[in-house]
Formats: sequence, structure tokens, C-alpha cells
Amino acid sequence: MRAIVGIIVHATATRPDFMEGLPTSAKVAEVRRWHMDDRGWSDIGYHYLIDRDGTVAEGRPVERTGAHISGHNTGTVGVSLFGGHGSAETDAFADHFTQAQDRALRTLLGELSDRFGDVPITGHNEYAAKACPGFNVRRWLEKGPAAAPAPEAIGEATEATVYRWRLAEIRDTAARALARE
Repeated sequence: MRAIVGIIVHATATRPDFMEGLPTSAKVAEVRRWHMDDRGWSDIGYHYLIDRDGTVAEGRPVERTGAHISGHNTGTVGVSLFGGHGSAETDAFADHFTQAQDRALRTLLGELSDRFGDVPITGHNEYAAKACPGFNVRRWLEKGPAAAPAPEAIGEATEATVYRWRLAEIRDTAARALARE
């Protein structure tokens, strides 16, 4: 087993309705396709992925070095949450992820800490100028589990979140256009 010195949290940057109604395994297969076919990697880059309903799926085996953050893959475990499209690193966890994901991520991080010891738990945005995972991991950990949202707030995006989604779409469209040039 390789030595683990840290756990890094990510987001898939997908919309809340990404592949809605399909099983988690289909979503993981799609991310694996992105990583293998589009990026040319040997496997999915993340070790674990957490679906919107809290389902935890295994990606790349933990025994193998991940491909989730340039320059920091050796000795780390990559955990990714489905969602986070249009997020900013200053957003709250609940802006882009579900309470089920909150519980599942906290449980998984506890299990990984039991297995690998007291290693740092960080976010992708602590190593690169990126929003990923769309919240401050250290602050989220310190804050503790989120309270359940009010029933009328479930499924509704704030106006600011909708604008972030639109800006992310523009950014993504521009990046694809530039890549074709």
C-alpha cells in the first residue's frame, strides 16, 4: 500500500441535474470516459465520487496514484462530489451540494482518517487558482454538519447561483471554441 499524506476534495463541476435518474455507476462511467477518452489518462482520476443522493462510489483504486491534481497526486486520495457547476471557492457547501452529500463526505473522510491516520484534508482550490470544489474545505470541516434546508429552499437555486451557472457555461463554451482553433 502506498503511503497516504493527504486527502483532497474536488467537484465534478456538473449541474445538479447531471444524468438525473441514472444510477451512480453510470455517472462514474461518464467521468471515467472524460478522463480516459478526453484526457488520455489510464483510468478515472478520483479515488471516490459522491453522488447527490449520498451514494459513495469507488473510482481509481486507492492503491494506485490518482490523477486529480497536478503535482499533488502522489500520496493523496482524491474525493469528488457530483455537482459544483458555476461555483466559486467562497461559496457555502450547501450552495451546490446536498445534505446527503455532506453526510456521506463527512463519513468517508472519517473512514479514510481511521485508515490512513490524521492526514490533512484540503480542497483543490488550496493548490491551484480554481473554484473546485466550490467551497472552503477547512471552513466546512470546522463548521460541522449542515442543518437541513427549509423545505421551500430545496431544489431552488438563488439568483446568484443561476448567474454563476450562466457564467460557467460562457467560460466553458469559450474554452471549447479556443481549443478548436
